[in-house]
Amino acid sequence: MKRLVLVIIAFFLTFAGFAQKQAEFTENDVKQFYRTLEGDYKIAVNDSTFIMVHLTPIWETAENRFQWLYLEVTHEKDVILQKVLEVKPKNAKVFKVIIRDLKNPEQFAGKWGNRNYFDGFTTNILTGGSKQSFFKTSDFSYQTNWIRLKALECFPQGDLLHFKFVQQDERFYIKRMPKGTNRILGYQGFKELTD
Repeated sequence: MKRLVLVIIAFFLTFAGFAQKQAEFTENDVKQFYRTLEGDYKIAVNDSTFIMVHLTPIWETAENRFQWLYLEVTHEKDVILQKVLEVKPKNAKVFKVIIRDLKNPEQFAGKWGNRNYFDGFTTNILTGGSKQSFFKTSDFSYQTNWIRLKALECFPQGDLLHFKFVQQDERFYIKRMPKGTNRILGYQGFKELTD
């Protein structure tokens, strides 16, 4: 009996040790996460439909330098999606992202190229918020679980989507499972080179 108690105590001490060793995020972790996601991506939804995804850091100050990203998706110069992502690192491997809407999105359409434009505004321009997690799967790779994203017009509502960003090959991957099927469709976004 004493031996069993000792084994149980050793188990809990080991578990507690693992919990304590779980790395908290560092500025370098957040910086890498940002560098992986930010950029301009060209994605072929099908043979004739291309969308552009822009992810731009905004509200960069010493206190929240790696906290906010503006997301804009365009199709044939029309803006089809605008969001602001609030990044809340949980630890070195998990990043909680709150996806917020803009109260007046048309006011910010096309402003992804001028990140300083947002400096004249506060978070009062935002509304709502759905939570999503990004998991670090390798040194330069982050991905989500399957989620339902209803805001993208090019994907019918109810489709399951899975996102992955890989910094090493500068790509943004989407897996899509159309509603009512088990078929998985894949899309790749290539990061556009900037000067």
